[in-house]
Amino acid sequence: MNPLKIAFADFFTLSLLLMAGLALRKHCRPLQNLYLPASLLAGFIGLLLGPQILGHFTGVSLPIGKTIAQWPGQLTSVVLGLGFVGTKPSKNFGRIAASAVTVSGLVHQTQVLVGLGLTILMIPFFPNLPVSFGLTPVYGFHGGHGTANAVGVALAQYGWAEGISVANTMATAGLVSGIVIGMIVINIGVRRGYAQKVLKPQEIPQDIREGIVPVEKRTAIGKGVTYNDALDPLALQLAITGLIFGGATLMSKGLTMIHPLLKEIPHFACAMVLGAFLNYVMRKLDWQDYIDRATINRISGVALDYLVCAAIATLSLKVFSLYMVPLLVTITVMIIVNLAANFYFPWKIFDVDWFERAVASYGLESGVLATGLMLLRVVDPKFETTGQESVASAVSLLYPLAIPYVVLGPLLSVKLPAWQIWVGSFIIWLGFYITARRNFWHSDRKFSDILSAKSKKPCAR
Repeated sequence: MNPLKIAFADFFTLSLLLMAGLALRKHCRPLQNLYLPASLLAGFIGLLLGPQILGHFTGVSLPIGKTIAQWPGQLTSVVLGLGFVGTKPSKNFGRIAASAVTVSGLVHQTQVLVGLGLTILMIPFFPNLPVSFGLTPVYGFHGGHGTANAVGVALAQYGWAEGISVANTMATAGLVSGIVIGMIVINIGVRRGYAQKVLKPQEIPQDIREGIVPVEKRTAIGKGVTYNDALDPLALQLAITGLIFGGATLMSKGLTMIHPLLKEIPHFACAMVLGAFLNYVMRKLDWQDYIDRATINRISGVALDYLVCAAIATLSLKVFSLYMVPLLVTITVMIIVNLAANFYFPWKIFDVDWFERAVASYGLESGVLATGLMLLRVVDPKFETTGQESVASAVSLLYPLAIPYVVLGPLLSVKLPAWQIWVGSFIIWLGFYITARRNFWHSDRKFSDILSAKSKKPCAR
C-alpha cells in the first residue's frame, strides 16, 4: 500500500473512533455528567479495540499500528505552529490579566518543582528513571496532549524512547482528573454558594451535556476570506497551514546543514517560529486580513482532536507497566497539588470572581484552554464574570515562559543534573511569588476559609 493510501486508511480509522466517541458521549449519561471529550473517549475505544488489548486476547483488532502512532508527532507541529497565526498583540495588561498570569506562573512552576522533586526522590529506588521524567507532569498537566507529544518526540531524539508514552499518560491523567475533579469541585462550590451565575448543577442544559449543538443555536465556525470561484475559503487557511508545516521541515533540514548540533531542535519548535514570523510579516505588509483566525482555530482544533485520539489509542501499556510505580506516585501527587494550587493561589490573589476564575485556571492547568472554558461555562454560562478574560490572559501572556521549557527542557534534562534545573525553576517560582505578595496578596484570607462559608463574600463583584 502506498503512503497516501496508508494515510487515508489511518484517517478512516481515527474518524471512525471519533464518531464512536461522540456517540458514546451523546447516549451515555454518566459520561455526559463527566463532560469527557469525544476525542478522549475515542482514544480509549481505540486502545481497547486495538492490538494491545483486544488483539492480544483474540488476535483480531482495529488496524491501529505504527503509522497511527506517528500522527500525534506530526499534528503537534500543526497545533503549535498555528498558535500565533492571525493573533493580534495583546493590549490587556490590566490588574485582572496581571493577576491571572501571576497565578498561572505560580501553578506552572509548582508543577515543575513537584515533578522534578518527586523524580529526584525516586531515582535512588528506580536507578533507570531519567531526569526527563520529572518534567513530563508539567508537559502533560499544563501543556496537554499537544505539548506532551511535542516534548515526547524530542525526548525520543535524545535517547528516551518511552518519553512519548509517559508524557501522553501524564496528559491523559491531567485531562481526566481536571474534568472529573473539576465537576466535583463545581458541584460542591455551587451548593455552598460560591458561584454567582448558577444556583445548582441541574441547571446545566442537556445539549451541553450531550455535546451536540441544537440546530437553532448553531453559529458559523469562521468567515470566508476568498470567493469560492477563486479559491475555497477553507483551502486558503489550509494552504497557510501547509506553508508553515512545510517551511518548518525545510528550516529543520537547513539548521542541520548549518551545524549537526542544530538537528536537536525539534520540528514543532521550527513550526512555532515560522508561524510567529509569518504572522509578523503579514501584519507588517498589511496582509493580516487574509487570515481568518476563527477558521485557523478550527483547523487547530481538528488537529488536536485527531492528535488526542491517536495518542491515547497508541499509548504503550508496556511502558506504563515499566514505569507503573513512578507514574502512579507522580500522578497522584500532581492531582492533589494541582487542585490545591489552583484554588489556593486564586483565593489569595484574585480580587473578584475568585471561584469562577479558579475553576477556569484549574481546567487550564489540567490540560488545555478548552477544558478551562468548559468548566467555566458550567459556573458562568454566559461568560458574565471576568473568568473568560482571566483564563484567556493567562494562556496568552504566560506563553513566553512555557516555550523555553517545551523547547529547551528536554535537552537540558539530559545535559544537566536534576537539582540544577530544580533550583533554576525555584528562582522563577520565587519571582512570581514575590510579585504576588507585593501586588495582589490578600493576607486576611485563609485557605481553610474555602472549606467554610467565609469564602462567599469576596466573590461579589
